[in-house]
Amino acid sequence: MDIPFDSEFVINSAKIENSKNILKNENNNKSPYELKKATQNFEAIFINMLIKSMWKTIPESGLFEENSATNIYEGIIQSALSEEIARSGGLGMAEMLYQQISKEQK
Repeated sequence: MDIPFDSEFVINSAKIENSKNILKNENNNKSPYELKKATQNFEAIFINMLIKSMWKTIPESGLFEENSATNIYEGIIQSALSEEIARSGGLGMAEMLYQQISKEQK
């Protein structure tokens, strides 16, 4: 019996929890780095969802066998790609969130 393992779910859950804890912290002295990282995590999760949807449109070539290892590997690639896109400016959502939260913090 195969136990389903969704690496994307695990990675995204960790990012969400980390970001939520940073933003939920009642201490209003959050460093700009913490806020920036939290907003980039939210954007990375959104971008990851986009990449995953686009990935499904790629036709199967049959070159590689479809199994759980392939799925885990693809999930890691998608996650790393989404994090890099978010870190390098992404769609601009992280910056808008950062500016809004910074205003509210002051």
